[in-house]
Formats: sequence, structure tokens, C-alpha cells
Amino acid sequence: MMSDFRNIQISHILLFIAIGIVLFMGLYIVNNYILPMLKKKHFLFFKYWQKIQIIVWIGYSFLFYVMLFRSNMPLTLIISGIIIGIGWDYWRNIFSGIIIKINNQFRIGETISTENTTGKIIAINLSHTELTNDSGELISIPNYVLRSSILKHLFKKSTVQLYTFNIHIENADVSTIKNLAILCPFISSNQKIEVEKIKDSDYILRAGIIDISFAEEVNIYFKRNKIL
Repeated sequence: MMSDFRNIQISHILLFIAIGIVLFMGLYIVNNYILPMLKKKHFLFFKYWQKIQIIVWIGYSFLFYVMLFRSNMPLTLIISGIIIGIGWDYWRNIFSGIIIKINNQFRIGETISTENTTGKIIAINLSHTELTNDSGELISIPNYVLRSSILKHLFKKSTVQLYTFNIHIENADVSTIKNLAILCPFISSNQKIEVEKIKDSDYILRAGIIDISFAEEVNIYFKRNKIL
């Protein structure tokens, strides 16, 4: 067994750990200091940023594992089996969380109902999702349980207000405008979205927003996306 450990190059492990620390710190700075300033300017980037982070970490973990596997295959397989076996419940929650985030299965602010509880989503973490119910209680649901449960998305239509927006975008068509509207974080995408072409490059968009303060944000969003 000692000879097995000698086959693993400690310098390579330390290098990968150092890269992981640098990567973690870089993403932490982007998430906590840079993105808050860009959120209102780069909506599409912000929408896909979670997926980018997941792909980066999956790639990093894969390369780390390949390095260990090539250094010592038997020992790597044994340790992997032990880690997966002991923490199987945790890992399947992580895998479910990755699927939820990549597929955009849920959004923060949505109200969902399972067999056991109903609540509004306030956080979607890799291992669990947090809800608050009508009593204000915080409910934490493991992501594996969430994905394997029978779910209902509940939308309160009474809180959604229909607005009309005048959109001017060159080199676009009705489907392009509608797709942009669906991607807009301020528009209620679960409600009906109508786009009508008035003349070249001018459109009327009818869509629902939850709060009147979002109306100006929608106008800014389409101005930022006017160059296609």
C-alpha cells in the first residue's frame, strides 16, 4: 500500500489544489463583486453564468480525477468507491442539483407544490433547495427528493400585470423578439407573450410583469439587446 502512495506525484496534487483555490477565489470575486454591477447590463450572460460555473467545475474535477487515475489506477478506484459509497445520498443530491441548474427547471421566486409541502423558492443550491411557506417557515428539500417528487408549479395570475412595450430592433423578426422576451428576467415567461410587427424594425410587445417597477427594466433590456 505504501508503494501505491509513492506512485502518486504529490507535486501534481498540490498544483491542482492550488489551481482549485485560485479558481474558487476568482469565481467568488465575480459572483459577489462583479456580477452585481453587471446584472442590469448583461442579462443573457447572467442567465447562463450558473451553467458556465458548473461546466468549469466539472472540467476541473474531471482533469483532477484523470491525473490521479493515471498516477495510480487501483488506489484511485478504491478511494472513489469508498467516497461514493459513504456519501451516496450527498452525491445524488449534487447530481440532481446540477441537472436542475443546467435545465433551469426552477427559478427563484416560483411557487411549487410537492406531496409534502408548498412554498416559494428562495434559493437553489447544488445539494438542496430552500422554500418559504405561507407561515414564513424555511423549508429545505434535498434536490434528489425534489426531482423525484410529483411537482406542481403554482402561478398567482392575480399578481401579474399585462403591459405593452414599443420595441425597435433592426434585423429582427417576431420570433426573435419573442425569444428575447422569454429570456428577459423581468417578464413573466409563464404568462402569454404576444408580439405584433408594426413596420420594419418596430414591434409591439404585450407581456406580463409582476411589478410595475419592472417596466423600465424591460425597456432597458431591449435597448441593450437592440444590436443582433
